[in-house]
Amino acid sequence: MIDITEGDQNLSTEREGWTSDQPTNALIERDSALYYHQILSTPCLDEIINAEGPYITTRSGRTLLDFHGNSVHQLGFSHPAVIEAIETQMRSLPYCTRRYTNSPAVELATRLVACAPGELRDHARVLLTPSGSAAVGIALKIARACTGRHKTIAFHDSFHGATLDAASLSGQDLFHRGMGPMLPGVHHVDPPGGLMSAEADIEASVEPIEALLDQHDFAAVIAEPIRATTVRVAPAAFWQRVRAACDRNGTLLIFDEIPTGLGRSGMLWASEHTGVTPDLMVIGKGLGGGIFPQAAVVGRAELNDLGPTPVRELALGHYTHEKSPVGSAAALAVLDTLEHEGLVERSSALGQAWRASYAPRLSALPGVVDVRQVGLMLAVELTDPAHADRVMYESLRQGLSFKVGGGTCLILFPPLNVETALLDRATEILIGAIERAADAT
Repeated sequence: MIDITEGDQNLSTEREGWTSDQPTNALIERDSALYYHQILSTPCLDEIINAEGPYITTRSGRTLLDFHGNSVHQLGFSHPAVIEAIETQMRSLPYCTRRYTNSPAVELATRLVACAPGELRDHARVLLTPSGSAAVGIALKIARACTGRHKTIAFHDSFHGATLDAASLSGQDLFHRGMGPMLPGVHHVDPPGGLMSAEADIEASVEPIEALLDQHDFAAVIAEPIRATTVRVAPAAFWQRVRAACDRNGTLLIFDEIPTGLGRSGMLWASEHTGVTPDLMVIGKGLGGGIFPQAAVVGRAELNDLGPTPVRELALGHYTHEKSPVGSAAALAVLDTLEHEGLVERSSALGQAWRASYAPRLSALPGVVDVRQVGLMLAVELTDPAHADRVMYESLRQGLSFKVGGGTCLILFPPLNVETALLDRATEILIGAIERAADAT
């Protein structure tokens, strides 16, 4: 197996066993023949024929609780409010040509500014994009234009997207292999420790960042406020030091909220756990309701006019589907549903209840070294990557889908409206799978 940290791969021994046990599927064979193969994608696990609520149904006859969902299903799949918003908008205005605007896009920008975190709230501007990677690229362009600098600090083991610019910021060799020179000026530093880090550990994590920033030539620091694929939360003291160093040196702080925003962390934005406000925030994934590809950049309003080349003089990214009325309608339905159903608060309460009920049992299982929870971001860390891979496939056989992150972390991201009984059922499947996979060592 290639050493990776972002997710499970399709080259493992466990995948070979899974594939050999599956019934012949002509569509999967066609998929494999037509698509470029990637170790995180094709050849695929199975064919999905239905996705609704927390469930996916496969052609092979499995109905799975999908606690993976590529982090897009805060509302579950096929949420009726999102479908209705999309269908209604498609009938009235399906597309908006460049140089024009439309009511749903303006309303979405208004809502994003009104609910932005911290000091951005009611003092921000927005750009819409069709993907999270594109949003990351635009945020980087804004930082470069506003500061007149090109260097960026990012973190080892981070992920910010797979386009060349976003992959350059991502601190994983998986997305750099075979690419040749990546984007110049990117400096990767070690990620901070967890919430319980000692003061000396915080100091050790932040000092290299401060030393680089004090050179006065960095445009941005980009980070995930909570590392999505390991559910690690840095102490607020760490972010306060980083924020102060950015302010001292005229560097912009960019938070990548693509997998962690929109209530996933028990707050609307994961950055609210850090105690600081970013200059720019990128969001995506669940913004389109698990149906439509929609992302956005939200940043300080004054960046429109600052710097040697103000943003207003640039062509940052007038994408073909920039101000999509359909994507905007989907996003507005997501924001409405989060508010009306109280899903942000539910994410916090249900996640805490899960931890109280299951962390002691999970921690006592063979091979488990830590259990972490932030909202409905749930992580069970094991000691052995091979054990983690076995647990994932055993769970799939029992009806539960989730992601393996960091090589050893079992990552469960259920929909925020998941029924408590289904979360309990999923956890019991996970516990059983950890035990059986340990016995198979």
